[in-house]
Amino acid sequence: MEKHVGLVLWLSWVTYLAGQDAPQNTVFYQCNRTSISVAVKSDPLKNRMLLDPRSLSLGKCPVSSTTALQGFLVFEYKLYDCGFSRMVFGNLVKFFTDLVYRPDAAAVNVFPQPFRKQIICLSNISMIPTPIETTVVVQESGAGHLDFSFQIMNDDFSAPSDIKEFFLGSLIFLAISVETANHMPLQLFVDEAIVAPTNNLSDSEKHYVLINNHGCLVDGKVASSRFVEPLQLDTIRLTFPAMKFVGNDEVYLHFKLIVWDPKTANGLKACSYLREINRWQLLGNPQSDLCSCCDSTCKLSSRRKRDTEDKSDAGIIHTMVLGPFKIHSPSANGSANASNESKALEAVSAFRIPPVVGALFLELAVLVMLLLGVAVYSRSANQDCKEPDKHLLITDVNKSL
Repeated sequence: MEKHVGLVLWLSWVTYLAGQDAPQNTVFYQCNRTSISVAVKSDPLKNRMLLDPRSLSLGKCPVSSTTALQGFLVFEYKLYDCGFSRMVFGNLVKFFTDLVYRPDAAAVNVFPQPFRKQIICLSNISMIPTPIETTVVVQESGAGHLDFSFQIMNDDFSAPSDIKEFFLGSLIFLAISVETANHMPLQLFVDEAIVAPTNNLSDSEKHYVLINNHGCLVDGKVASSRFVEPLQLDTIRLTFPAMKFVGNDEVYLHFKLIVWDPKTANGLKACSYLREINRWQLLGNPQSDLCSCCDSTCKLSSRRKRDTEDKSDAGIIHTMVLGPFKIHSPSANGSANASNESKALEAVSAFRIPPVVGALFLELAVLVMLLLGVAVYSRSANQDCKEPDKHLLITDVNKSL
Protein backbone atom coordinates (compact mmCIF):
# COMPACT_ATOMS: atom_id res chain seq x y z
CA MET A 1 0.00 0.00 0.00
CA GLU A 2 2.81 2.42 0.86
CA LYS A 3 4.43 1.68 -2.48
CA HIS A 4 1.18 2.48 -4.28
CA VAL A 5 0.81 5.74 -2.36
CA GLY A 6 4.41 6.69 -3.20
CA LEU A 7 3.77 6.02 -6.87
CA VAL A 8 0.62 8.13 -6.81
CA LEU A 9 2.48 11.03 -5.26
CA TRP A 10 5.35 10.72 -7.74
CA LEU A 11 3.03 10.61 -10.75
CA SER A 12 1.02 13.51 -9.36
CA TRP A 13 4.19 15.59 -9.04
CA VAL A 14 5.28 14.84 -12.61
CA THR A 15 1.79 15.51 -13.94
CA TYR A 16 1.66 18.84 -12.07
CA LEU A 17 4.87 20.00 -13.72
CA ALA A 18 3.91 18.73 -17.17
CA GLY A 19 0.38 20.06 -16.81
CA GLN A 20 1.72 23.57 -17.34
CA ASP A 21 2.49 22.77 -20.98
CA ALA A 22 1.51 25.27 -23.65
CA PRO A 23 -1.91 24.98 -25.27
CA GLN A 24 -1.97 22.63 -28.24
CA ASN A 25 -0.77 24.01 -31.60
CA THR A 26 0.53 27.18 -29.95
CA VAL A 27 4.32 26.81 -30.31
CA PHE A 28 6.25 26.20 -33.54
CA TYR A 29 10.02 26.09 -33.82
CA GLN A 30 12.92 25.16 -36.07
CA CYS A 31 16.61 24.93 -35.18
CA ASN A 32 19.84 24.31 -37.05
CA ARG A 33 23.36 23.69 -35.79
CA THR A 34 23.76 27.13 -34.19
CA SER A 35 20.43 29.02 -34.32
CA ILE A 36 16.76 28.70 -33.43
CA SER A 37 13.51 30.35 -34.52
CA VAL A 38 10.36 30.06 -32.40
CA ALA A 39 6.86 31.36 -33.16
CA VAL A 40 4.19 31.44 -30.43
CA LYS A 41 0.54 32.20 -31.16
CA SER A 42 -0.45 35.51 -29.58
CA ASP A 43 -4.02 34.25 -29.01
CA PRO A 44 -3.56 30.59 -27.94
CA LEU A 45 -7.27 29.80 -27.45
CA LYS A 46 -8.64 32.23 -30.07
CA ASN A 47 -10.68 34.01 -27.39
CA ARG A 48 -8.95 37.40 -27.77
CA MET A 49 -6.99 36.85 -24.55
CA LEU A 50 -3.52 37.67 -25.85
CA LEU A 51 -0.17 36.62 -24.39
CA ASP A 52 1.77 39.38 -22.66
CA PRO A 53 5.13 39.52 -24.54
CA ARG A 54 6.87 40.78 -21.40
CA SER A 55 5.90 37.57 -19.58
CA LEU A 56 7.22 35.18 -22.25
CA SER A 57 10.86 34.04 -22.40
CA LEU A 58 12.97 31.42 -24.17
CA GLY A 59 15.63 30.43 -21.65
CA LYS A 60 17.10 33.81 -20.81
CA CYS A 61 15.98 35.47 -24.07
CA PRO A 62 12.98 37.82 -24.33
CA VAL A 63 10.64 37.99 -27.33
CA SER A 64 12.66 39.38 -30.24
CA SER A 65 9.71 40.59 -32.35
CA THR A 66 5.97 41.12 -32.00
CA THR A 67 5.53 42.27 -35.62
CA ALA A 68 7.68 39.91 -37.73
CA LEU A 69 4.74 37.52 -38.14
CA GLN A 70 1.13 38.63 -37.71
CA GLY A 71 -0.58 36.83 -34.85
CA PHE A 72 2.66 35.41 -33.41
CA LEU A 73 5.37 36.34 -30.92
CA VAL A 74 8.75 35.49 -32.44
CA PHE A 75 12.14 34.47 -31.03
CA GLU A 76 15.15 34.41 -33.39
CA TYR A 77 18.45 33.78 -31.64
CA LYS A 78 21.69 31.88 -31.64
CA LEU A 79 21.61 28.88 -29.31
CA TYR A 80 24.31 30.38 -27.09
CA ASP A 81 22.34 33.61 -26.65
CA CYS A 82 19.57 31.93 -24.69
CA GLY A 83 21.65 29.70 -22.43
CA PHE A 84 20.65 26.32 -23.85
CA SER A 85 21.84 23.40 -21.72
CA ARG A 86 23.57 20.45 -23.37
CA MET A 87 23.57 16.71 -22.93
CA VAL A 88 25.28 14.08 -25.07
CA PHE A 89 23.41 11.04 -26.45
CA GLY A 90 26.06 8.89 -28.16
CA ASN A 91 27.22 11.05 -31.05
CA LEU A 92 24.26 13.44 -30.79
CA VAL A 93 24.19 16.60 -28.70
CA LYS A 94 20.84 17.63 -27.24
CA PHE A 95 20.42 21.40 -26.76
CA PHE A 96 17.44 22.24 -24.59
CA THR A 97 15.80 25.00 -22.61
CA ASP A 98 12.28 26.02 -21.58
CA LEU A 99 9.84 28.41 -23.19
CA VAL A 100 8.13 29.93 -20.15
CA TYR A 101 5.08 32.15 -19.80
CA ARG A 102 4.56 33.76 -16.39
CA PRO A 103 1.81 36.40 -16.54
CA ASP A 104 1.50 39.05 -13.88
CA ALA A 105 -1.37 38.09 -11.57
CA ALA A 106 -2.48 41.72 -11.54
CA ALA A 107 -2.53 42.07 -15.34
CA VAL A 108 -5.90 42.42 -17.05
CA ASN A 109 -7.03 41.51 -20.55
CA VAL A 110 -4.10 39.11 -21.08
CA PHE A 111 -3.91 35.34 -21.32
CA PRO A 112 -3.90 34.38 -17.61
CA GLN A 113 -2.69 30.75 -17.62
CA PRO A 114 1.06 30.24 -17.02
CA PHE A 115 2.72 27.50 -19.05
CA ARG A 116 6.07 25.93 -19.80
CA LYS A 117 7.26 24.02 -22.89
CA GLN A 118 10.62 22.33 -23.33
CA ILE A 119 12.40 23.30 -26.56
CA ILE A 120 14.78 20.63 -27.88
CA CYS A 121 17.34 20.79 -30.70
CA LEU A 122 19.45 17.78 -31.71
CA SER A 123 22.71 18.21 -33.57
CA ASN A 124 25.31 15.86 -35.04
CA ILE A 125 28.34 17.78 -33.78
CA SER A 126 31.63 16.05 -34.51
CA MET A 127 33.06 14.29 -31.48
CA ILE A 128 36.34 13.34 -33.19
CA PRO A 129 39.37 15.32 -32.01
CA THR A 130 41.79 16.61 -34.62
CA PRO A 131 44.95 14.42 -34.83
CA ILE A 132 48.13 16.18 -33.75
CA GLU A 133 51.82 15.35 -33.77
CA THR A 134 52.80 12.90 -31.04
CA THR A 135 56.05 14.73 -30.27
CA VAL A 136 56.35 18.45 -29.65
CA VAL A 137 59.66 20.23 -29.13
CA VAL A 138 60.71 23.63 -27.80
CA GLN A 139 64.05 25.32 -28.11
CA GLU A 140 65.12 25.99 -24.57
CA SER A 141 68.02 27.43 -22.64
CA GLY A 142 68.72 26.42 -19.09
CA ALA A 143 67.32 23.39 -17.32
CA GLY A 144 64.54 22.79 -14.88
CA HIS A 145 61.34 20.93 -14.24
CA LEU A 146 58.00 22.24 -15.53
CA ASP A 147 55.08 22.11 -13.08
CA PHE A 148 51.53 22.26 -14.41
CA SER A 149 48.57 23.25 -12.26
CA PHE A 150 44.95 24.35 -12.56
CA GLN A 151 42.42 26.32 -10.53
CA ILE A 152 38.68 26.86 -10.74
CA MET A 153 38.28 30.63 -10.48
CA ASN A 154 35.52 33.05 -9.55
CA ASP A 155 33.67 34.83 -12.33
CA ASP A 156 36.17 37.67 -12.74
CA PHE A 157 39.30 35.49 -12.30
CA SER A 158 40.37 37.62 -9.33
CA ALA A 159 40.63 34.67 -6.93
CA PRO A 160 40.37 30.86 -6.84
CA SER A 161 37.06 29.16 -6.10
CA ASP A 162 36.60 25.86 -4.27
CA ILE A 163 33.45 24.97 -6.21
CA LYS A 164 33.55 21.57 -7.90
CA GLU A 165 29.81 21.11 -8.39
CA PHE A 166 27.93 23.04 -11.06
CA PHE A 167 24.42 23.35 -12.43
CA LEU A 168 23.89 22.36 -16.04
CA GLY A 169 24.57 25.41 -18.21
CA SER A 170 26.35 27.45 -15.52
CA LEU A 171 29.73 28.89 -16.48
CA ILE A 172 32.98 27.25 -15.38
CA PHE A 173 35.96 29.59 -15.07
CA LEU A 174 39.25 27.74 -15.39
CA ALA A 175 42.90 28.78 -15.23
CA ILE A 176 45.71 26.41 -16.25
CA SER A 177 49.32 27.39 -15.52
CA VAL A 178 52.85 26.18 -16.00
CA GLU A 179 55.80 27.03 -13.74
CA THR A 180 58.83 27.34 -16.04
CA ALA A 181 61.47 27.67 -13.27
CA ASN A 182 64.89 28.27 -14.89
CA HIS A 183 63.76 27.91 -18.47
CA MET A 184 63.81 30.71 -20.97
CA PRO A 185 60.35 32.37 -21.42
CA LEU A 186 57.91 29.78 -22.64
CA GLN A 187 54.24 30.03 -23.61
CA LEU A 188 51.48 27.63 -22.64
CA PHE A 189 48.93 26.51 -25.24
CA VAL A 190 45.87 24.28 -25.01
CA ASP A 191 46.15 22.21 -28.15
CA GLU A 192 43.12 20.07 -27.43
CA ALA A 193 40.41 19.78 -24.76
CA ILE A 194 37.75 17.07 -24.46
CA VAL A 195 34.90 16.52 -21.99
CA ALA A 196 34.20 12.88 -21.08
CA PRO A 197 32.32 10.96 -18.36
CA THR A 198 35.47 9.00 -17.38
CA ASN A 199 39.08 9.82 -16.54
CA ASN A 200 40.32 7.53 -19.34
CA LEU A 201 39.30 8.47 -22.86
CA SER A 202 40.02 4.99 -24.18
CA ASP A 203 37.41 3.59 -21.77
CA SER A 204 34.67 6.00 -22.83
CA GLU A 205 32.41 5.79 -25.86
CA LYS A 206 31.13 9.29 -25.12
CA HIS A 207 33.11 12.49 -25.38
CA TYR A 208 32.62 16.08 -26.47
CA VAL A 209 35.29 18.30 -28.01
CA LEU A 210 35.78 21.76 -26.52
CA ILE A 211 39.06 22.68 -28.23
CA ASN A 212 40.76 21.17 -31.27
CA ASN A 213 42.54 22.23 -34.47
CA HIS A 214 45.61 23.28 -32.46
CA GLY A 215 43.93 25.78 -30.17
CA CYS A 216 40.48 26.60 -31.65
CA LEU A 217 37.81 26.78 -28.94
CA VAL A 218 35.16 25.23 -31.22
CA ASP A 219 32.57 25.08 -28.44
CA GLY A 220 32.28 28.85 -28.82
CA LYS A 221 30.27 28.29 -32.01
CA VAL A 222 27.32 26.96 -29.97
CA ALA A 223 27.95 28.18 -26.42
CA SER A 224 29.40 31.07 -24.41
CA SER A 225 32.90 29.59 -24.41
CA ARG A 226 36.03 31.69 -24.87
CA PHE A 227 39.62 32.26 -23.91
CA VAL A 228 39.87 35.13 -21.44
CA GLU A 229 42.17 38.17 -21.61
CA PRO A 230 44.74 39.27 -20.73
CA LEU A 231 47.25 37.08 -22.52
CA GLN A 232 49.78 35.59 -20.09
CA LEU A 233 52.61 33.40 -21.34
CA ASP A 234 52.49 30.97 -18.44
CA THR A 235 48.69 30.83 -17.96
CA ILE A 236 45.65 30.07 -20.09
CA ARG A 237 42.26 31.22 -18.83
CA LEU A 238 39.01 30.07 -20.36
CA THR A 239 35.32 29.85 -19.58
CA PHE A 240 32.64 27.45 -20.85
CA PRO A 241 29.16 26.27 -19.77
CA ALA A 242 28.84 23.06 -17.76
CA MET A 243 27.45 20.12 -19.72
CA LYS A 244 26.79 16.46 -18.96
CA PHE A 245 26.23 13.06 -20.52
CA VAL A 246 23.01 11.07 -20.34
CA GLY A 247 23.28 8.64 -17.43
CA ASN A 248 26.29 10.42 -15.90
CA ASP A 249 26.34 13.24 -13.36
CA GLU A 250 30.16 13.56 -13.34
CA VAL A 251 32.49 14.82 -16.06
CA TYR A 252 36.25 14.93 -16.55
CA LEU A 253 38.18 17.52 -18.55
CA HIS A 254 40.98 16.09 -20.69
CA PHE A 255 43.59 18.63 -21.81
CA LYS A 256 46.53 18.26 -24.17
CA LEU A 257 48.90 21.11 -23.31
CA ILE A 258 51.93 22.30 -25.25
CA VAL A 259 54.72 24.59 -24.06
CA TRP A 260 56.66 26.40 -26.75
CA ASP A 261 58.97 29.32 -27.40
CA PRO A 262 56.50 32.21 -28.00
CA LYS A 263 58.77 33.66 -30.71
CA THR A 264 58.42 30.59 -32.93
CA ALA A 265 54.97 29.28 -32.02
CA ASN A 266 53.49 29.63 -35.51
CA GLY A 267 50.46 27.36 -35.68
CA LEU A 268 49.87 27.04 -31.94
CA LYS A 269 47.27 29.54 -30.77
CA ALA A 270 44.34 30.41 -28.50
CA CYS A 271 41.34 31.26 -30.71
CA SER A 272 37.87 32.26 -29.53
CA TYR A 273 34.83 32.67 -31.73
CA LEU A 274 33.73 36.31 -31.57
CA ARG A 275 29.95 36.11 -31.87
CA GLU A 276 29.36 39.85 -32.31
CA ILE A 277 31.10 39.86 -35.70
CA ASN A 278 30.93 36.12 -36.51
CA ARG A 279 34.65 35.56 -36.76
CA TRP A 280 37.54 33.96 -34.92
CA GLN A 281 39.89 36.07 -32.82
CA LEU A 282 43.36 35.34 -31.54
CA LEU A 283 43.94 35.91 -27.83
CA GLY A 284 46.27 38.86 -27.38
CA ASN A 285 46.22 39.91 -31.07
CA PRO A 286 42.71 40.56 -32.45
CA GLN A 287 44.07 41.69 -35.83
CA SER A 288 45.92 38.45 -36.52
CA ASP A 289 44.64 36.06 -39.20
CA LEU A 290 46.16 33.02 -37.44
CA CYS A 291 42.68 31.83 -36.44
CA SER A 292 41.24 31.97 -39.96
CA CYS A 293 41.84 28.22 -40.36
CA CYS A 294 39.61 27.28 -37.41
CA ASP A 295 36.63 26.49 -39.64
CA SER A 296 38.73 24.18 -41.81
CA THR A 297 42.02 22.43 -40.92
CA CYS A 298 44.89 24.15 -39.10
CA LYS A 299 48.40 22.85 -39.61
CA LEU A 300 51.62 23.34 -37.70
CA SER A 301 54.41 25.17 -39.50
CA SER A 302 57.03 23.31 -41.53
CA ARG A 303 59.74 24.84 -39.33
CA ARG A 304 58.23 23.21 -36.27
CA LYS A 305 58.29 19.85 -38.01
CA ARG A 306 62.00 20.25 -38.77
CA ASP A 307 62.64 21.24 -35.16
CA THR A 308 60.80 18.12 -34.04
CA GLU A 309 62.99 15.96 -36.22
CA ASP A 310 66.21 17.66 -35.17
CA LYS A 311 65.68 17.64 -31.42
CA SER A 312 64.60 14.81 -29.17
CA ASP A 313 65.50 15.92 -25.64
CA ALA A 314 63.45 19.08 -25.32
CA GLY A 315 59.93 18.03 -26.25
CA ILE A 316 57.28 19.37 -23.88
CA ILE A 317 53.79 17.99 -24.23
CA HIS A 318 51.64 17.43 -21.18
CA THR A 319 48.31 15.63 -20.78
CA MET A 320 46.18 16.78 -17.86
CA VAL A 321 42.92 15.24 -16.63
CA LEU A 322 40.79 17.36 -14.30
CA GLY A 323 37.84 16.09 -12.30
CA PRO A 324 35.52 14.65 -11.50
CA PHE A 325 33.20 17.63 -11.53
CA LYS A 326 29.60 16.96 -10.55
CA ILE A 327 26.97 18.49 -12.83
CA HIS A 328 23.46 18.93 -11.41
CA SER A 329 20.39 19.27 -13.60
CA PRO A 330 18.28 22.32 -12.67
CA SER A 331 15.58 21.18 -10.28
CA ALA A 332 12.93 23.77 -11.15
CA ASN A 333 12.94 23.95 -14.95
CA GLY A 334 10.07 21.57 -15.45
CA SER A 335 12.20 19.15 -17.53
CA ALA A 336 12.12 15.40 -17.00
CA ASN A 337 15.36 13.78 -18.12
CA ALA A 338 15.77 10.36 -19.66
CA SER A 339 16.73 8.64 -16.43
CA ASN A 340 13.63 9.92 -14.64
CA GLU A 341 11.43 8.69 -17.46
CA SER A 342 13.15 5.29 -17.23
CA LYS A 343 12.56 5.13 -13.48
CA ALA A 344 8.91 6.00 -14.01
CA LEU A 345 8.42 3.12 -16.42
CA GLU A 346 10.25 0.74 -14.07
CA ALA A 347 8.02 1.81 -11.18
CA VAL A 348 4.88 1.29 -13.23
CA SER A 349 5.96 -2.19 -14.38
CA ALA A 350 6.88 -3.19 -10.83
CA PHE A 351 3.46 -2.42 -9.36
CA ARG A 352 -0.07 -3.00 -10.48
CA ILE A 353 -1.51 0.44 -11.04
CA PRO A 354 -4.77 1.06 -9.20
CA PRO A 355 -7.63 2.72 -11.16
CA VAL A 356 -7.21 5.93 -9.19
CA VAL A 357 -3.86 6.56 -10.94
CA GLY A 358 -4.81 5.22 -14.35
CA ALA A 359 -5.71 8.63 -15.70
CA LEU A 360 -2.54 10.22 -14.28
CA PHE A 361 -0.31 7.59 -15.83
CA LEU A 362 -2.08 7.93 -19.18
CA GLU A 363 -1.32 11.65 -19.16
CA LEU A 364 2.31 10.95 -18.32
CA ALA A 365 2.64 8.38 -21.14
CA VAL A 366 1.19 10.82 -23.66
CA LEU A 367 3.61 13.54 -22.54
CA VAL A 368 6.60 11.20 -22.87
CA MET A 369 5.50 10.28 -26.40
CA LEU A 370 5.16 13.96 -27.29
CA LEU A 371 8.69 14.67 -26.05
CA LEU A 372 10.04 11.73 -28.06
CA GLY A 373 8.18 12.97 -31.12
CA VAL A 374 9.70 16.45 -30.76
CA ALA A 375 13.19 14.93 -30.47
CA VAL A 376 12.71 12.72 -33.57
CA TYR A 377 11.32 15.66 -35.54
CA SER A 378 14.22 17.92 -34.50
CA ARG A 379 16.75 15.22 -35.48
CA SER A 380 15.10 14.70 -38.86
CA ALA A 381 15.06 18.44 -39.52
CA ASN A 382 18.76 18.75 -38.73
CA GLN A 383 19.70 15.80 -41.00
CA ASP A 384 17.63 17.07 -43.92
CA CYS A 385 19.22 20.49 -43.96
CA LYS A 386 22.78 21.44 -43.08
CA GLU A 387 22.14 25.13 -42.32
CA PRO A 388 18.51 26.15 -42.89
CA ASP A 389 17.87 29.82 -43.03
CA LYS A 390 16.86 31.20 -39.66
CA HIS A 391 13.64 32.54 -41.23
CA LEU A 392 12.60 29.08 -42.44
CA LEU A 393 10.27 28.56 -39.49
CA ILE A 394 8.42 31.79 -40.11
CA THR A 395 8.02 30.83 -43.78
CA ASP A 396 6.58 27.45 -42.77
CA VAL A 397 4.15 29.04 -40.33
CA ASN A 398 2.96 31.45 -42.98
CA LYS A 399 2.25 28.54 -45.30
CA SER A 400 0.18 26.84 -42.61
CA LEU A 401 -2.03 29.85 -41.95
